[in-house]
Amino acid sequence: MGKYVIAGIVAVILGGGVLMFGLSGLKTAGERLSHALETDHDGHDHEAETVKTAVSSAVDAEEKKHGEEAPVHLTEAQRKLIRIRISKAQPGNIEDTLNLNGEILLNLDETARIMPRMPGFVSRIFVKEGERVRKGQLLATLTSHKLGEYYSNYNSALEQEKLARSEFEMAEKLRTGNATSQKEYLRYKREYAESVISRQRAEELLRSLLQDPAHADHPHEKIRENRQVPICTTYEVTSPLSGTVIAKNVTAGENFTEDNTTVIFTVSNLERLWLELRVPPNDLPRVRTGQAVAVTAADTAKEYSGQIVYVSPLIDEQSRTGFVRVVMENRDGGLRPGQFVTGRIHTVSAAESVVVPRAAVQLIEGESVIFVPQGDGFAPRPVTLGRASGGIVQILAGLKAGEPFVSSGAFELKSILLTNGMDPHAGHGH
Repeated sequence: MGKYVIAGIVAVILGGGVLMFGLSGLKTAGERLSHALETDHDGHDHEAETVKTAVSSAVDAEEKKHGEEAPVHLTEAQRKLIRIRISKAQPGNIEDTLNLNGEILLNLDETARIMPRMPGFVSRIFVKEGERVRKGQLLATLTSHKLGEYYSNYNSALEQEKLARSEFEMAEKLRTGNATSQKEYLRYKREYAESVISRQRAEELLRSLLQDPAHADHPHEKIRENRQVPICTTYEVTSPLSGTVIAKNVTAGENFTEDNTTVIFTVSNLERLWLELRVPPNDLPRVRTGQAVAVTAADTAKEYSGQIVYVSPLIDEQSRTGFVRVVMENRDGGLRPGQFVTGRIHTVSAAESVVVPRAAVQLIEGESVIFVPQGDGFAPRPVTLGRASGGIVQILAGLKAGEPFVSSGAFELKSILLTNGMDPHAGHGH
């Protein structure tokens, strides 16, 4: 009779257990109960206790499966000894440091490779390599008969324009008094227009060579005699920017032909250099223009600052890396083109997530957990971690913003959990 009563109880438990524990937990309880009925016939009370034990085991197994951890309870002495701090999870971003190798290069936006625009002989050189120059400073002069020809053509066109203008103005007066024909008037007008075009053409040719057609502020010009613009054969080579002469490839007396392509001076601003960084493809989404870069070289302890101005959309076929350009401030001259350095970029996680102190996360049986308040105790809850930096760690899953957690004292709770020999998922520390 007792077996039938027990069987009925089991049927009721199995029927309601689907809602309480799930099929897997009930299967375990049923197997234990069946084994007890087959091997033990000492009495009704013992069989009932067997049922209770089996059901309790099923409950514990199902709680463990669904992450419902049993809390750790502290004694009064433990509460006085351990300073537990409860905080609410806050959303935030993780700052990380990306270390990249790179090379210092000349800033090509502030570098000039200067070559003569006119054929001629080098008459004088005014600067040396390593010398600092300002924008517009004279570097060298050439004696160019071609330049004299251009000035002669301009002066001739200018005088022709003056003459044609006088004739045209006279023709306008005669036409008003009907003293000249319409045909003659139009001829003078056409000749004047053609002279203006010729003068403009000669003027623009000189300007394209960076020469002043009026010869104003020319260092070789003295006094204009008879108001004539002198024919100048001195072609001046000047610096188009302020910087340092880093190369001089010219000697006095050297001849440059009409089709010259020789760079005679290289001037560059060494106070603002480029840094070329190579970035692995998986880190490229973390860098963008405007980010600050801190740079240190192996042979110096000083740190230099720069800013990303360009992130290439291409991947280099040889190195399989992306290219990032940084403009570096180098006022003290400590960085040199060709130098290898390390650049550090502080990046921020793309998406905002929950962040907690590193000390709040503990490792139990190979699983990262955070302790959360549960009743009058603290239960370990499994969490999924993201990136960590600066004493904080990113929580991807297991803790939501606004939920309370143990921000200080988690290590002590873990120690009590392990010292008491508890199953960390279902123990009861008293």
